[in-house]
Amino acid sequence: MERVEADASAAHFETLCAEIDEQPETVTRPLAPPIVTAAVFSVPTLETVDDLYEGRAAGHIYTRDGNPNQEAFAALVARLEGAEAGVAAATGMAAITAAILTGLQRGDRIVAGHELYGRTMAMLRGPLAALGVSTEFVDLCDSDAASRALASPAKLVFAESVSNPLLNIPDLPVLAELAHGAGARFVVDNTFATPYHCRPLAFGADAVLHSGTKYLGGHSDVTIGVLAADAAFVKAARATLVTFGATASPFDCWLTLRGIKTLALRMERASANAVQAARFLAEQRGVSRVAYPGLASHPQHERATCLLSGGFGAMAAFELKGGERAASAFVRGLRRIKLAPSLADVSTTISHPAKTSHRGYAPAEREAIGITPGLIRLSVGIEHADDIIADLAAGLAAVDAAG
Repeated sequence: MERVEADASAAHFETLCAEIDEQPETVTRPLAPPIVTAAVFSVPTLETVDDLYEGRAAGHIYTRDGNPNQEAFAALVARLEGAEAGVAAATGMAAITAAILTGLQRGDRIVAGHELYGRTMAMLRGPLAALGVSTEFVDLCDSDAASRALASPAKLVFAESVSNPLLNIPDLPVLAELAHGAGARFVVDNTFATPYHCRPLAFGADAVLHSGTKYLGGHSDVTIGVLAADAAFVKAARATLVTFGATASPFDCWLTLRGIKTLALRMERASANAVQAARFLAEQRGVSRVAYPGLASHPQHERATCLLSGGFGAMAAFELKGGERAASAFVRGLRRIKLAPSLADVSTTISHPAKTSHRGYAPAEREAIGITPGLIRLSVGIEHADDIIADLAAGLAAVDAAG
């Protein structure tokens, strides 16, 4: 039997259930941005479809192509980095892939740092090489070596503003000049420094990217990436991400926007803690070296004072004299600091690069650039500095006890 409607002008019950009313206009707005989970958006006319795809109208069609949360996150990072535009990616590696692939073709040449995040190195050596793009790996902190590598034309120069895991710092203005002289785009991974400490575009870089999973999110609860550059390059990079299905989810963008609200506070506190932790470690007899840009012993300390502002960052690395055996004892001796194969949480964590982030390097290659079995990467958090240092001391005491 057909359902009888109370109002003849109203739709059937089943239709009312399926329809969603538009949100009413109000004089107020939410203080926190809403999460727009819609996968697809309605469009009023066929002509509007053309306008949207061809950039004559503002709006969205399909979340893979664009979403309000994606755009809000990317626009904020672009503003923090001093860029014209930005695009959100599903992961940091997706942002790296888009930055490198966009504009490249078979036969092109890349010059990249010889000490990079392990997955970046794997991508350059594996899939990209298979596509016919060659990469020369160089110590980009050695400007003379970079100059020699860029005496020949290149399409791209790829560097980290603060390297993973040894915290080396290339001369960004010099690299920018060399890259442009060779006809290359200069792309910088700014994950370790964040725009709080460094803005590579101000030093001549053409594009900057982040694993937003790290400091931008800051709470180990999101996986995301972001790329910022001039509007034309971002448009091309967006097309790369959309084609590969590697754009970010709205919820991850929302979480990262929330994280950025406290970025300055977190970086200020964690950086101040890192200075104290690095100084403590440098005085310990079981530690053979400490890599931290804020120490006068760091090979690029003077450069760091010019390129970094608001402190020297929250990342450090130190080498234990006893190698992997000492590293294992150190991990077992910790009580508060957790072993985690990532970084940039509000709490302090450590990782073992040889077994995690740089596991894909050949052992001889790791040793050659200083990633030894005794190397520990320290991501300093926002706890009280005394508690961080006390736990580092407990780890070192465990190394002594193990002999």
